Amino acid sequence: MFDTADYQRAAARLDVPVAHIMAMASVESSGETLWIVGGRLVPPVRFEAHWFGKLSGHRFDGSHPDLSCVSWNPDLAAGTRAGAWDQLERARALDEDAANQATSWGAFQVMGFHWKRLGFANVAAFVDGMTANGDDGQMDIFVAFIEADPALHASLRIGAWLDVERRYNGGGYGGAYAAKLEAAVALYADHDGEPVKDASGNSWVGGAPRPLRKGDKGADVVALQRALGVTPDGDFGPMTDSAVRLFQADRGLVVDGIAGVMTRRSLGL
Repeated sequence: MFDTADYQRAAARLDVPVAHIMAMASVESSGETLWIVGGRLVPPVRFEAHWFGKLSGHRFDGSHPDLSCVSWNPDLAAGTRAGAWDQLERARALDEDAANQATSWGAFQVMGFHWKRLGFANVAAFVDGMTANGDDGQMDIFVAFIEADPALHASLRIGAWLDVERRYNGGGYGGAYAAKLEAAVALYADHDGEPVKDASGNSWVGGAPRPLRKGDKGADVVALQRALGVTPDGDFGPMTDSAVRLFQADRGLVVDGIAGVMTRRSLGL
């Protein structure tokens, strides 16, 4: 995950409040920069079937309707990290460039089809940039994306979240995305731009629920335990760890004992 210096470096370059950048990462990915999938560290991805259809000339709509279509269909989105990467790899086998362009990448979920306007020679170079210098490349790409749109840059600087919603994600959220950003900024500002740390010393983005793991304590652990049917004592101990792992295995999630974004979403938290 990004540390304080990463956010401060980007904020200085863009001349925007640190909390505004943290809010963007929080809402897009809970600040996660790398996933463990199949024993590899990989960037977070979200494959978009309708974009793959468009970018591949709809050649695979009939043969691979789970990967290629005409209109956006949220039911086609993968529900697990492994599933997201499986979609991408299967689409790559059909048309690698189209698949990479039809995927949103990294902590800020920047679409691959922006590679040219961000100064990359091709989409493959853009993808390589996502893992450049650990997760520094993801922050650099986000900064470049903001700099490439002066109106978006100005709105991010002053916190005009409805305009950020429209320009960053194309609209269609009815203000819901803007509300999440505004809430994230308010929550993060309470911590003076410093990352919140859990009981294990792990940093997390204040605008999103912290990933919960063994050793954590608090009201959010109580909520997790209630959702799992574990005695709600607020202490993430062995019983809670076991319950999380069993739930993850049952739902086809990554079995790591960490109640992160996808585990929480599956629990309705």
